[in-house]
Amino acid sequence: MSWFAYTTLWTLSLAGTTWVLAEDPLTRLLLLIGLFLIYIGVLALGSAFPQMNFYFTSLNRGPADQGCVALTFDDGPDPKVMPKLLALLEKEEVEVTFFMIGQAAEANPALVKRAESKGHLIANHSYYHSSTWPFQFVFAIRDELARASEILAKLIGNKPKYVRMPFSVGRPGLNRAFRKLKLTPVGWDVRGLEGLYRDPKLIAEHVAKEARNGSVILLHECYYRTADFGPDRVVETVRQVIAKLRERGFKFQRLDDMFETEGYNNEA
Repeated sequence: MSWFAYTTLWTLSLAGTTWVLAEDPLTRLLLLIGLFLIYIGVLALGSAFPQMNFYFTSLNRGPADQGCVALTFDDGPDPKVMPKLLALLEKEEVEVTFFMIGQAAEANPALVKRAESKGHLIANHSYYHSSTWPFQFVFAIRDELARASEILAKLIGNKPKYVRMPFSVGRPGLNRAFRKLKLTPVGWDVRGLEGLYRDPKLIAEHVAKEARNGSVILLHECYYRTADFGPDRVVETVRQVIAKLRERGFKFQRLDDMFETEGYNNEA
């Protein structure tokens, strides 16, 4: 049973107790409103922080006894960014995991194939990456994930094993969809917070400061497509992140190597 289920049962039990024991109608109403707000707040925290494993269990950090970290990139492939990013990663001899949007992969098939041929792991990041996805029916989300997996499988020859939901947000009902599609959810324990820090130097310093053995680091190939965070700034950010992490003695691994699992479902 998930933490979401436990929290819901606990809240319903407490609400029932409040209804029975609170004799004054106004007191009862205020207590129930307060309880509801607390419940919503807990759900929001569980959605925003995958490390809580609130709705489902995800891979958020690798072994702590090895000096390795995993760089992961969301929201590609972007034709303006990926060629430059792949060139940098090849120069630095770093293999990463790309969580790709199915729609973008469909529009840029050569980039997907190139990334995979360079030794990088390709993973599922939904088909549309819609900001409204948490409010969709579970069957619609499942179909969208399946569509993204099918597109990526046609391009690289294997179905992705790993998935990260848009904005890394969790919600109820996803466990069954993941099991049906044989997808393993991945979170993070360090994120670049590019939108907050903006400057490549500050982003790199933040990542290096927060990183520890086994960290799964979340970066973005294209950060909300903002004009002042274009391809050159993305690539410079990654260059500085790699340099800072190496200064701390970290090595780099793909997710499948870090967690010692197969990177694909091998069913394409």
